[in-house]
Amino acid sequence: MDASKLLNILYDFSSDDEKIITETLNSLVSNISANQSVEISANLKQLHDLFSSSVSNKYNPSNLKIVEFIGGSSYFGLPGFQKLEDILNKNSYDIKKTVIDLQEFIQKRTEFINATTTTIDSLVKLNIRPHFHSDDIFEVGLLMPKELTNNKINKITKELNQWDKVFKTLQEITSGSAEDTEISFINNGSLEFFIDNAPPIAACLAVIVERIVKIYKNITEIRNLKEKLKELGVSTGEQKTIEQQEKDLLNKELDKIANDIVKDFASKQLDSGRINELKIAIKGHITYIARCIDGGMIIEINPPEISEPVDIKDTDTDENKKEKAKLKDNYDKSLKQIEIVEKSMETIKAIGKTGYDIVKYLTDGELPKEEE
Repeated sequence: MDASKLLNILYDFSSDDEKIITETLNSLVSNISANQSVEISANLKQLHDLFSSSVSNKYNPSNLKIVEFIGGSSYFGLPGFQKLEDILNKNSYDIKKTVIDLQEFIQKRTEFINATTTTIDSLVKLNIRPHFHSDDIFEVGLLMPKELTNNKINKITKELNQWDKVFKTLQEITSGSAEDTEISFINNGSLEFFIDNAPPIAACLAVIVERIVKIYKNITEIRNLKEKLKELGVSTGEQKTIEQQEKDLLNKELDKIANDIVKDFASKQLDSGRINELKIAIKGHITYIARCIDGGMIIEINPPEISEPVDIKDTDTDENKKEKAKLKDNYDKSLKQIEIVEKSMETIKAIGKTGYDIVKYLTDGELPKEEE
């Protein structure tokens, strides 16, 4: 666990909203004890809104791992509200027991928040600073499970070299040129590598990963249908036809992703001949990324936090108006790119659980190997 990423999370957990949650929880206990149904409903609605708006609901896997490690999973965001509902439903006819359980939950949650405040002070005194990236940089995280690399240097190096090729191709597609990939951050204690990237590259990668996971969802549905047909006694020959359709669907969709990436993101600086070469390269990279996901690698993309620019005023000089208009245009572009990434990451969490379950339905050994 890296101290700077931990510090980010601790700041989130010591926010004013979390203090309001504690106050509302205490009010809920009082109203339950007094059997004030109207007030109880109001408390629960406010708590649902507060837990739902928690920044922890948008955490990507690397942050969620930290939250789980430090024991905060049951206190914040939607999991925290689920824990609250479990307490209320567990002994719904025993008000005394419900109150006792709620008080215990509040006490433990308060102790946790107090510990975060103390830890923040200690980390700051030790010159630890929060881990942030600049406004125009997206951070791509590659979280490699032990099963993928067995913690062997040669296997880790091989994976990173392949990702270097992926990023170089995406750089050339989006900007017309490519540079060696630099690792900007390594999360200590685990195989988690973070690479800073320009917004178009992050958007490209987000679209690729989202589309791959959607393919797996379709394949899952085909597999489920095949199992039902098998139970109904459908012949082996028809089963093989379905398997062939599954493979055809996979290859067709991978081709379509490559074509769409080039179509939507290719720089105008590239000539048609080079675009065709890059289309072939990106198909190989998409295949490799699919294999990474199938092997359990988690790919996350962390957008920057951007501030809305100041509005243009009639009293501004023409030069100031022009500068503010430029800032507003850049802000709108960044916001659109962030929305693309966030939408893709949410789809991945909802459908693919970010690298587990559904991806395991991909047919082993059927994907062509990417060129070394």
